[in-house]
Amino acid sequence: MGGVPSNQTLILDLWWLSVILQFTVCLRLVASGLWRSYPRFVGYLGALAIESCVLISLTHPGKLYRRAWVVTRVVLLALELLAVLEIFNRWSASYPGIGRFGRRLLLVLLALATGLSVSTLPIAWSSKGWIVATYIISIANRAVQAGLAAFLIFMLVFFLKFGGPVAANLRRHTWAMTVFITANTLGYFVITARAYELGNTLLQAVVVGSLIYWIFALRISGDKAPVAPVDDPGRWEAAEEMNRQLMDFASSVKQSRRAVGKK
Repeated sequence: MGGVPSNQTLILDLWWLSVILQFTVCLRLVASGLWRSYPRFVGYLGALAIESCVLISLTHPGKLYRRAWVVTRVVLLALELLAVLEIFNRWSASYPGIGRFGRRLLLVLLALATGLSVSTLPIAWSSKGWIVATYIISIANRAVQAGLAAFLIFMLVFFLKFGGPVAANLRRHTWAMTVFITANTLGYFVITARAYELGNTLLQAVVVGSLIYWIFALRISGDKAPVAPVDDPGRWEAAEEMNRQLMDFASSVKQSRRAVGKK
């Protein structure tokens, strides 16, 4: 979540509220059985709540807080990536070409986001290992947030234009996750600019809002498989054609690599 000043009552209250809501979302999804559709998302939220509890209890001393944040953040970034891929895999289930292309696009976006994060990180390296580790994870944290936000935005634009119908829960979940990660990205960059109170308030407020939305938006009825509209065949044909072109492009790239390797 980033460093939360202990003297900021509002930020701390929002943080505790977000922890309660994170556990609430997890319990609601488990109780309703919807966790089977989004197991990685439930795992990510549960781990995020545990991370928050650990960090809140370790506000003092600062060194111990930073070390705990480094360790927990590595785990959370991996779980967040899996939660986003879970969303993408469900959107692209019918289009293997788009699925392969999307996963490669995600790698490119993460690489570009890493470069952006490095360029905006204050230069304050130290020979002490934990200080170096904190800066490295800070770069990775902002890179993953920015890369995943861009990926989800591109994914939504593409599938809203070319994709077929999806379950209402998946659509709502995707929009909420996009807002959630985009706000995290902006919040972390604001914190980097040393506007700590503004950045942390933005982070906590958006987290709380997203969690409340998830509690009420994800319903059992919204997980039913959608029916393809019979009056709009052109939309399906466009998606199928895009899928075919991407698969052909992937095949041509593989053939080119093989030809270069034989030389």
